[in-house]
Amino acid sequence: MTSRRRGGLLGTLVLLAVVLGAGWLFRDRIAGMLGGGREKIATTVSPESAALAEAKIKKLQEDGQTVRLSDAELTSLMRYRFRDRIPGDIYAPAVAFRGDTVRMQGRVPSDRLPDVPELGRVRAFLPDTADVDIIGRLRARESGRSAFQVERIIFAGIPIPPRFYPKALEQMGRRDEPGLPGDAYAFKLPDGVGSARVEGGYLVLSPSQ
Repeated sequence: MTSRRRGGLLGTLVLLAVVLGAGWLFRDRIAGMLGGGREKIATTVSPESAALAEAKIKKLQEDGQTVRLSDAELTSLMRYRFRDRIPGDIYAPAVAFRGDTVRMQGRVPSDRLPDVPELGRVRAFLPDTADVDIIGRLRARESGRSAFQVERIIFAGIPIPPRFYPKALEQMGRRDEPGLPGDAYAFKLPDGVGSARVEGGYLVLSPSQ
């Protein structure tokens, strides 16, 4: 499996890290803050949902409030605010939360299929692009840092053998850290964010103490 194929297939792995660790550079462009009362949750992917997510982040950073982001809001951020930070050969990126599980999805060129015997038989039958699903969980690190631990990768409906995960993450820039599993990718959270977790189907961001 070449470095290029590893990067193309598993580039989606860093989508969550991109969104969480980008510093929320667009927060100064938000039209206004959320009002008081119950927190609003976006349920559709749209520019409006991206703006709502940005406003929540601004509330966390300025007021020190814990905020929750829906999968629609995080997907909206990826598509409407951070598209230029996502590899160009990843199409329709999306993220979904279920319980404490993160599922990242997208479409990538089929020539990114890794060169492994388990997949060789189906290579000739794949379309030009195919779906990739990456399933995992956020793992707490020290304050201001988190990690995404890969549990399963499915390409065009075919499970990718777990033995490829650690080397692929190295190609994506993973660095060894004490206590960090080989199938986990650590990253820095935005300024002012102390921790990130997925709980009850939402991304929960808490302020630094």
